[in-house]
Amino acid sequence: MPIDRGTGAGVKAALPLRKSTHGVSASFLVQADDGQDYWCKALNNPTSTRIPINERSAALLGRRIGVAIPEPALVDLSGIVGWEFHPGTFVEAGWAHGAAAVEGAIETRNLQHRGDDDNRARHAGFYALMDWLAGGDQQWLYSGPEQNAYYSHDHGHFFPGGPDWTTASLAAVGTSAQQLTLPPTGLDESELDRLADELEATTNAEIDAALSQIPAAWPVADAELEALAGFIAARQASVAARLRSLLP
Repeated sequence: MPIDRGTGAGVKAALPLRKSTHGVSASFLVQADDGQDYWCKALNNPTSTRIPINERSAALLGRRIGVAIPEPALVDLSGIVGWEFHPGTFVEAGWAHGAAAVEGAIETRNLQHRGDDDNRARHAGFYALMDWLAGGDQQWLYSGPEQNAYYSHDHGHFFPGGPDWTTASLAAVGTSAQQLTLPPTGLDESELDRLADELEATTNAEIDAALSQIPAAWPVADAELEALAGFIAARQASVAARLRSLLP
């Protein structure tokens, strides 16, 4: 099905708050006109102009199947143009990918605290997301130190080839396993089953609708998004089967 892209609804950055001290894509925190704080990734980040494409695609698709991901938003940066968000790099007008800030969040590459909060279910979602979207450079947030509730974030290197994915790199991976290598012990069994059901129930129209929320001004062709939609849809059944294989 053709991808019908538009800008979609978004929020407007009202006040720059903080630069990130982690990561290579130079995210920055803004307060938007809806009163919410968002961590933003702009097209002119130091890594790749296509980072926001991956971020928004993964967030929308992951939340479709119920993975714990901070709420995504398109953030209009026109109100803070010229602010230096990275040494020598300044905000330009246009849409950025925004992720709602998690209060007190700590970034980590270690998937721990499985017995805290509802992490047995949250972590199950991360196994599903990583395999479905062929994730790389997986990172998480947790809301510690009391709750330790985990969220998946920083999806700029999802899809085969990361932000530099091509139709050829998608085809090369196909439906092959791209699972997290961490031991899946202690995951919520009912959540694994639910996630498998949700993957199988996700329609091509829903995938197309998610990818249609990539702004037309972002540097990806409609034909590329159509190939990405086909890649994502083709993986659903095999990923669902791999999730169920984790059940006792």
